[in-house]
Amino acid sequence: MLNRFICSLISCFVLLGFSLKAQSIGQTKRTTLNYVGYNFEMQEPAWNFSKPSDGQELILTWNEFVSLPGFYEGIALDVLQGYVGEQLVIDYVFMHHLCNEGLYDYDCTGWVVSGIHSLGTPKSDRKITLPKIGKIVDPDGYVNVRSQMNVKSSVVGKLEPDFIEEECFYFYPCTDPNWMRIDLSYNNIDLKGYIHKSRIKIIH
Repeated sequence: MLNRFICSLISCFVLLGFSLKAQSIGQTKRTTLNYVGYNFEMQEPAWNFSKPSDGQELILTWNEFVSLPGFYEGIALDVLQGYVGEQLVIDYVFMHHLCNEGLYDYDCTGWVVSGIHSLGTPKSDRKITLPKIGKIVDPDGYVNVRSQMNVKSSVVGKLEPDFIEEECFYFYPCTDPNWMRIDLSYNNIDLKGYIHKSRIKIIH
């Protein structure tokens, strides 16, 4: 537990160093790092990198990545081990995102990895749609996810937070301002659909 806290603290200082240069939501940047290898000491997934200039070690934890459809591109994390010792290009975006320390997801703000690439890969010009972060405020303890932006449309699932007052989720604005769209995997179920905005408290 202490090792996990220390590594998380190191990551925070690394991200703080980045954020001193830029703190605009949606801003992107790119850096080159040496990939050292997977970090086996932390309880959550983490990857060790170092700066080519001075060898300073950097740890990217699972909280520096987000699970959003179409957000991450480049080298898949499960095959990253094949690149040990190589210089890799890391793309970042500064955003509100979800972090997790075990019990539930909560909101954070910082640099998030949007892609890891081989050296020489040109920077992508794709536009990243950043989600909103919110909490469920329905007194029933869950909300219906509907197939369309209409209360009469079919219910495709339910979003049932275990910690309804604390747990946060990603939401996307819709053409109809009274609705928010979700596209996530939750409790081993893929939920794609719409939730009425009256059932959501947007934090960021």
